[in-house]
Amino acid sequence: MSNWLDLLQTLVPEAMEMLKTRYEILNAIECFQPIGRRALAEKVGLSERILRRELDFLHSHGYLSVSTSGVLLTDKALELMGQAQLVVREAYGLTLMERELEKRLGLTKAIIVPGDYDNDDSVVYNMGRAAATLIKETLKSDSTIAVMGGWTVARVADMVSGHYPDVMVVPARGGLDEEVEIQANTVASKLAEKLGGKYKMLHLPENLDPKALEALLLDKRIRDAVNTIRNADILLYGIGRADVMARRRGLSSLNVARLLTKGAVAEALGNYYDENGQVIDKAPSLGIEITDQPNLALSVAIAGGREKVLAIVAALRNSNGQILVTDQGTAPEILANIK
Repeated sequence: MSNWLDLLQTLVPEAMEMLKTRYEILNAIECFQPIGRRALAEKVGLSERILRRELDFLHSHGYLSVSTSGVLLTDKALELMGQAQLVVREAYGLTLMERELEKRLGLTKAIIVPGDYDNDDSVVYNMGRAAATLIKETLKSDSTIAVMGGWTVARVADMVSGHYPDVMVVPARGGLDEEVEIQANTVASKLAEKLGGKYKMLHLPENLDPKALEALLLDKRIRDAVNTIRNADILLYGIGRADVMARRRGLSSLNVARLLTKGAVAEALGNYYDENGQVIDKAPSLGIEITDQPNLALSVAIAGGREKVLAIVAALRNSNGQILVTDQGTAPEILANIK
């Protein structure tokens, strides 16, 4: 494919730009449909005049339908999108970048979705779709999926579907005091609903005193929930900056400063990492531990955005074969920061 893409780029460079533009329009519609023309113009960064011309073309070829609420993709467009993404990925060199990430971070697999997380709202949905596809490919009829909270992980539940009545979805660890929509319990229940499966909740905050955690484990319901979580087959989690996540966990300014003085740059699964990928502190909680990851059939980290680059590198530096889902804008920065 690369040979004819190179030829096309050389002889008809405007054709590649048009392909990318129309792909971005179709992708934005798929993520936010039905969507009005003005909102769509803002999403893809085009003037309404230029967008109207492109929409007229796509509609005349049967790729769009129009309702009072806005434009939607037709089945013909949905079939086209899979093929178009392959071409766009090749045009952007994403496959080569994925192999480089795998090699330099020791990942089993890297997936880079087209677009820039920092500048395109649809990218987080595409990352969610990529992670959802991985889960569906690994899922067995009796699998247990453990999920962390956060905005990016929550988008996976938006993009998955199926009928797996015996699949169990659980929060990977205790919850944070944040918006209900992105708490691990909420994400777990929504993911279970979209898969037609079951879920268990863990109604525990993080950062509890270790003695309090020991006492809680005397409760059979909590002990059973934790055992289910620790025996999960699939793990889906996000990666954050150490300072941001410490504040989200309610740590005092003094304790945040202490973490940063120790060299913490990243947080994942309640563990704080220095730039060498070493765990230097952890949030007391119940649930999956970093030592459980080698026993999982699938462990997927989903993270994007330039502000998280150092955190992603640190958290995955000793990844032992995990999978990373990120975006086109973040991936080159990750590579540039791997020492």
